Parts: sequence; C-alpha cells; structure tokens
Amino acid sequence: MQQLIDDAFLKRLANLRFVSRRGRAGRFTGTHASPRAGMSVEFADYREYSPGDDFRYIDWNIYGRLDRLLLKTFVQEVDLPVYLLLDLSASMQLGTPPKGHYAAQAALALGFLGLRSLDRVGLYPFADRLLDTVPARHGMGQFNRFLHLLAGVDPRGTTSLANSIAGFLSLTRESGLVVLLTDFLGDEDVAEPIARLRHRGDDVIAIQILDPFEVEPTLTGPLQFVDAETQRRMTLVVGSRTLAAYKTRFAARQATLRAQLLERGVPLFVASTARPMERLIHEDLRRGGVLQ
Repeated sequence: MQQLIDDAFLKRLANLRFVSRRGRAGRFTGTHASPRAGMSVEFADYREYSPGDDFRYIDWNIYGRLDRLLLKTFVQEVDLPVYLLLDLSASMQLGTPPKGHYAAQAALALGFLGLRSLDRVGLYPFADRLLDTVPARHGMGQFNRFLHLLAGVDPRGTTSLANSIAGFLSLTRESGLVVLLTDFLGDEDVAEPIARLRHRGDDVIAIQILDPFEVEPTLTGPLQFVDAETQRRMTLVVGSRTLAAYKTRFAARQATLRAQLLERGVPLFVASTARPMERLIHEDLRRGGVLQ
C-alpha cells in the first residue's frame, strides 16, 4: 500500500474521542463512564448507607437535615476497549484510491483518536478469516504496530464475515466498541455475525467503504467483468436499461443491509472513497454520535 497517513492529517483531527453508548466496566483509568461506584471526580447519586460502608462518603449535611444516612456514589472514569475490524479481502483492491487504502486510513485515524484518549485499541484485519492482529492495548506504541502491520498488507482472498467475527470473538473476551470497516459486498447474510457481537455486549459501528463506480456506474457498451475475489469472468453489453436495473438492485440491497443492522442497534455509515477522510470523521461520525 502507499503511505496511509501523515502527522499533518492527525493534527487536524483535533480533540475528538469515541462516545460509548453504555457505561463500560473497564479495567484501567480512561475517559469513559463506568457503572461501577468508586472514587472519582464526578458525583453520580446517593444510596442508603449499609453496615460496612465507608463513613467518609456519608453526606453529613443530609443527615443533619433529614436524619438519614445517605452515601455518595461516584462515576468512575475507565478506558474503552476499541476493536478495529478491517476488511482486507480482494474486493477492497478496487478503486482509485483503493477501498482497502481508504479503509486502512480510516482505521488508523480512529485508532489514533482512541489511543490518545487512553483507550485500549486493537487492529483485526480479516478476509475469509481473521488475519494477523494487533491485540488491544494502551499507548501510542500501538499506532506504530498498526502502521507496521498495514504497510505490507495487500487485500486478497474471499470474504467471510461470519468466520472472521467468530475468530475475533475467540481472541477477545471483553466487550467494547467494534468498528467494522468493509464494503459489505459479499454474498453472505450479515445478520447472524453482527448478532453474535451484540449478544456479547459489544457496541458496533459499521462503516461501509465503496468506490463511486460501485454506487453510480457510468460505463456502457460491451464490457468484461471480473469478480475480484473469485476471478469469475462475465461479458455483458451494458446499456441504459442495464444501468437502471443495477441501480435498482443496489438500492434494494443497501436498504436490506441498513435494516438488518439497525434492527440490531448498529448504525451504518456509507463512505465513498471520493469523500475526504476529514469530512467522514469530522462530519459523518461526529453527527452520527460516534465521536465528540
């Protein structure tokens, strides 16, 4: 792959961070609210005192007014595990820039934001199975590991989201925020593998990477099509009726995909490789509540 990202681009990301849609019971100090009660800078609520509770957290002002022993509780700030699942199957070779390059750049940008917020971030490329991974850890050293892993990777092979997610779940025991970057152009049903992530308790964000030609093809005449993943070839004479039929079927497929994801509480962001990366991050993901 060509150079994926540069320091000037990262500096323009400003002070963004991920938003978790539920409290996290994380293991380390970070910037996301945990449902656990404990010492923190942020007051949460009161509860009745029980024998054995620490006297230091009794609100004596309330005791003086109401003659009730109420204990202060606090929100504990913890880290958010962020898992970046990156499609590197052969279909991601297509386009200018290639969809795989665009998706990898997005993964690096989001990984950088997570690491800077003290989150644990991991990178999990996949094709028909999970490929070499970088397990989720803290520290900006992770970013260099991401760069090293992606520098020598070319998209190839078929896609199996089901196999890849099964492999991911076997490697990771803790739920977190899963960012799925793929073109969703395989033949398989996505509902079951997505449901497995949601069943574990993961928040899931789906970012669909498409080349503009896949959304709005314009070529006409006798054309030979080659399936990037299976190498199957087909020659068609493409005219206006063929293009209209393609657009209808593509729109129907997109509607089905969006419905399957939303039924499981997963937002879908469709990103054309012609869309500047900064607009995807600053506009689409912020407006969609993924970043703030």
